[in-house]
Amino acid sequence: MTIDEFNIKNGHTQRYGFTTGTTATAAAIAAAYMYLDDKKDIVDVELPAGITLSIPIEYYKEQNNFFICGVKKNAGDDPDVTDGILISAKLEFIKKENDLEFNFFAGEGVGIFTKDGLALPKGEAAINPVPRQMMIDNLSRILKEAGFKGTVNITVMVENGVEIAKKTFNERLGIIGGISILGTSGLVLPMSKTALLETIEADIKFRLNNSKERRVYLAPGNIGAKFLEKNFNINSTTVAIISNFIGESIDYSISNDAREIVLCGDLGKLIKLSGGIMNTHSNDSDSRLELLVSSVLKLCIKENIQLPIQVISNIFEQKTTTGAVNIIKDNNFDNCFNILANQMLYYAYNRAFKAEIFYHKNRYANIEEFKNNLAIRIIVFSDNIMIIDTGENNE
Repeated sequence: MTIDEFNIKNGHTQRYGFTTGTTATAAAIAAAYMYLDDKKDIVDVELPAGITLSIPIEYYKEQNNFFICGVKKNAGDDPDVTDGILISAKLEFIKKENDLEFNFFAGEGVGIFTKDGLALPKGEAAINPVPRQMMIDNLSRILKEAGFKGTVNITVMVENGVEIAKKTFNERLGIIGGISILGTSGLVLPMSKTALLETIEADIKFRLNNSKERRVYLAPGNIGAKFLEKNFNINSTTVAIISNFIGESIDYSISNDAREIVLCGDLGKLIKLSGGIMNTHSNDSDSRLELLVSSVLKLCIKENIQLPIQVISNIFEQKTTTGAVNIIKDNNFDNCFNILANQMLYYAYNRAFKAEIFYHKNRYANIEEFKNNLAIRIIVFSDNIMIIDTGENNE
């Protein structure tokens, strides 16, 4: 079935698409059929998701015993920078008496892994393991039926891939020269966070594999990374950018055996962690001013301070946490930031311990023993001025 038929059959109000891995596989299949003198305008691709998609071919070309076909990526309703790009596969067939063998190469617009700790060794084409296996499985089925034995060299190319890669995390990950060919199910979920989470997970894994201390620096965005660089001499390019996904990023850190997590960001984002909110996107959560007011009230109770009704009222009138922080400072309630810090650590450690149990089962008897083997440090700033640094005090 086509991707449109798939969406209609399953009643999707938002359209699914297919990955760069599926696109490259379709192009490779078409090139194989062309080699077998069975040119097709539409090819069937068996996906890891367990379905078969019929995908149209954009062009064919035979040049110097290379068979080249191109396919346009279809991201459905996902806001993907690769939507509509032309991905081509150039296949070379070398007949031998041995069984089928496949080699993968990066053509123009496809990146190269230049650092260790990524999906494949340094020097390999940035064609991830699942897309490689998709091509091997689909091509093996076709070529074995045709009786072909030998080696197939597969070069994947992406039109304007170098420019498109600048809009991705590739350079930060050490993938140079173009985009990556990705995908785990073969399908792109509409308006999904799947691709972004896969990138964040790969980034965190890469950072930890290249850290002797098993330390990872996390920041919601470049502002947090730049703050670490300016104030702590941490190169901003070594910081994993995690967007709004605090919870998932803690999970990925634990699954990759982190021993220290340093989380840095603006209060407008990270204050939500003090309420146990693990996705900081404004569409999913807010309560920033409520959490600030709550910390002021807890401070008043703890220090037996008369309830500051006017201060609380002024905080609620603010549009940003920056304005609220200024009111708190002007009225000498700065100690409420210590309360926020302790709450942030509480929820961060609890999330980490749940991930520890899930990924590593029973390595630690309880959370206190676990905390002796994992340091979480949280650094928070407002208006580019640091207001929280839990440092080594993880109590």
